[in-house]
Order: sequence, then structure tokens, then C-alpha cells
Amino acid sequence: MIAQKTYNTMAVLSLILLSFILGTSEFIIVGILPDIANDINCSLTMAGNLISVFAFAYAIGTPFITAAVSAYNRYYVLLILAICFILGNFLCALASNYYILVLARIITAIISGTILSISMTFASEIATVQYQPKVISWIFAGFSIASVFGVPIGTIICQIFSWQMTFILLSVVSICILLMLWHYLPNVGSGQKTNLCNQFILLKSMRINYGMLIVICGAAGSYVFYTYLTPILQQYIQIPISMTSLVLSLFGISTIISNLLSGRIASLGGMKKMPMVYFLQALCLLALIFTSYHLVLGLINILLMGVIMYLQNSPAQLHFLKTATREKPEAITLASALNPVSFNTGIAIGSACGGIIINFAPMPFVGLGGAVFAIIAMIINLRLLKNMTKFNKRG
Repeated sequence: MIAQKTYNTMAVLSLILLSFILGTSEFIIVGILPDIANDINCSLTMAGNLISVFAFAYAIGTPFITAAVSAYNRYYVLLILAICFILGNFLCALASNYYILVLARIITAIISGTILSISMTFASEIATVQYQPKVISWIFAGFSIASVFGVPIGTIICQIFSWQMTFILLSVVSICILLMLWHYLPNVGSGQKTNLCNQFILLKSMRINYGMLIVICGAAGSYVFYTYLTPILQQYIQIPISMTSLVLSLFGISTIISNLLSGRIASLGGMKKMPMVYFLQALCLLALIFTSYHLVLGLINILLMGVIMYLQNSPAQLHFLKTATREKPEAITLASALNPVSFNTGIAIGSACGGIIINFAPMPFVGLGGAVFAIIAMIINLRLLKNMTKFNKRG
């Protein structure tokens, strides 16, 4: 039993490191893409499809696998999935051709999504109620830390040795994290026995549907722009190539701040505070059209977008968990998967829309597309709050 007003430090650290290695595994392809393409004799475009395949498999497979294992002991399920994650990365390292690598990435994606979803459910076991939003925001921050440190380190390993060695290193570090999870996480016992289809009844809830649409649109708004961050920096803001890595690292730090602030927002009102966040996001994205031609203003605006990028994480995650607890308690594990699933769906939609925009307009106009998504997220958020007020009055 945890002490009043405290959290289990080592358990929280284990989950943060877990999200860090999951994020590094997901994003590392960006840094080693040319090396993979050259080594397995495929085009850069085909290699780039590994990113889309990962996001698609993550979004489609995660809710079904998460729901299927929800009746079992979450502690042991998490450990078993972590072992499968390690084996998936080893399979990536051993892939001798493009199709085996695609298969390995699909397996890793589905497992990664389920691991993240289950790990979020431990927040209530390792922290008191007032600390749970912070714990969730810290876990999400592991992904931002991965973009700042994990991906650059993995890229350096690739340049010194090979891209296969990068995946081997990922597996070795994952084994160390697995041991931490085994030692520090509480054994929470078995979940509730429930029919798989019965869990998906949760998706009939308008509060859940609104929440998913909000996350999808919020993520799409960010990734319309983020997908083309590097060329915008180099071609429009005129950042020297030698300084691009530094600016990307600063952007990564701003996203860490974003994740940590999201916990604060969740504590102060959660989804009630998010309409203003989406409005600010829309303003910054629109400003991209004008600030991209000015060095100082362009950098300030991009860093602001980094701070805004993940503010929705903790409020949305708590919204899904609280809604499921009230309306469909046996589907709590499935509910924990909805935020990452929706976010990855938004990534796929935003990236695709960004590609369409740059075919017809200058690259900074991706900000206009992102702003449209942010405004839609704000409108849906307001409808969610209205719906929740009516639902609470009936309840």
C-alpha cells in the first residue's frame, strides 16, 4: 500500500524508461532510413513506408490485443509483452530483406501499443489520486525524451556500426527495463472476466467518441506540420544544416515540457481547459505561414508549437479512464488504449494531409491545414463538455 500523497518512485521510473524505449523503437526509423534502404536494396520511399506501416498497425491492432488480454493479470501480461517486444526488435536486426523487416515492424507496433496502454493502467496502483495525472504525463514524457536522446544515440550507433546494431542495442536496453518492471511494479491480480465484444460496447459512448475525435484532430494538427519540420527549418527559416540537429533537440526539449505541463492541465480541470489550448495551437499553426520567412520569429513559433504539441495527452488519457470507470468498468484496459490509438491515427491523417498540401502550395501552408484540424478539435471539445454536463445531470 503506497503512503498517502506519494507515488512509488522506482515503479514510475520503470514505466518512464519503458515509454522511452517504446518511443525510441518507434521513431528510430527516421534516423536510420537511408542506411536501411541501402542495405536491403529498396528505395527510400519503400523504406519510408515502414513508418506508415508501424502507425497503421499500431492504430488497428492495439485495441483488439489490449481488449483480448484485459481479463488476465496485467503484471504478467506486461512482462510477457515486454519479452515479445525484445524479440521483435531482435527480428528487425536479423531481417535479411524488406518483407521480413515489415513483418517485424508490424509485430513490434502492435505489441508497443498494447504495452503502453497497459502501463497507463498502473498509474492508479503506484500513485495516489492527486499524483496520477503527473505520473501519466511523466510516462508520456518518455516518448519526448526518446526523440531528444534515444533517436540521436541510435543514429550514432548506426553510423559507427550498422542499423542492425541499433536494434540489438534497443533489445539489450529493453532487457534491463524488463528486469526493473519485474522487480518494482505491483502484482495487481487478474482483470475482470468479460466478453471481447462486450468491451467494445464502450465505443458506443458519445463521451468516448468525442474524446477519440479530439485526440485524432489534435494530433493531425501537429503532424501536418511536424512531418515537414526539417525542410521548413532548412529551406525557409534558413537554419544551417550543421545547426539543424541542435534546433531539433531544442524542439524535443519543448515537447518534454509539453508532456509535463499536460499533467498540470489534467490536475486543474482536464478537458475543460483544452479548448483554449487548441485555439492557441491553431494561432501558432496559422502564424507558421508568416513566421517561416524570419529566423527569430520562426524559431520562437516552432518552439511554442512544441510546447503545445502534447498538452492533450494527460487530460485525454484521464478522460478515457474516468469515462470507462463510470460507464463500462470491465473495459478499463481497452479505454487505456484509446488515447495512443487515436494519436497514431491522427499522425497518419496529418502526415498524409501535409503531403497533399505541399503539392499545391508552399510548404509553410501546412500550418493552414494544421490550424483547421486544431479548430475542429476545439469545436468537438466544446461539444464534449456540453454532453458531459447533460450526462452528469442525468447521472
